[in-house]
Amino acid sequence: MRRLRIWFVLFGVLAGATAAHAGDVIDCSKKSLADAVRDVSTKNAVISFTGVCAGPIVIQIDGLTLQGIGTAIIDGGGHDVVTVSGTARVSLVDLDVTNGGIGIVARNGAHVSLAGVNVYDNSSYGMLLQTASSGVLDNVSAHGNTTGVVADDGVSLWVANSSLTANLSKDLQLTFGSRADLRTLVFGTYVCDATVLVRGTSGIVCPH
Repeated sequence: MRRLRIWFVLFGVLAGATAAHAGDVIDCSKKSLADAVRDVSTKNAVISFTGVCAGPIVIQIDGLTLQGIGTAIIDGGGHDVVTVSGTARVSLVDLDVTNGGIGIVARNGAHVSLAGVNVYDNSSYGMLLQTASSGVLDNVSAHGNTTGVVADDGVSLWVANSSLTANLSKDLQLTFGSRADLRTLVFGTYVCDATVLVRGTSGIVCPH
């Protein structure tokens, strides 16, 4: 009988651990991703999610990672989809950002990294970085936006293994003191001014 009780206790612990692990992934058909992000109170948290999730998403804490699992889409419903303002070490991984005004906004010294992110069909910019923010983009696609990626006002941008193509106006826009390191990048049209410093292998030449 004692062994049986121990077995039930162990089974309960294992079942609880499994349930806790399964609960680590938010199913957006059942729970709001926006609410989960808003409720984060500890730095360096990871939120994993799956499904089509309603934006807008506003990130206001350092070190947050949004990790898509399987089909993972954030739909802005015409609003700016993901906004990061003044927070550091924010990561977006393996997800789609679509149907917003601006897909991803990073401003006021925000520091963001994107890996495996597709940004498409946003009515304004796919991604806007401004006011001394920085962005690291690896394996990112931006298409079908009015402008793909915009870096403005002292922004630092690093892009590799990415494709910025088929955006309606420009694929890449670099202005007002931006610094860009562009490597293994596929892009179509671009614009930049004399205040911009571009390094890397993109072949982009700005006015002097």
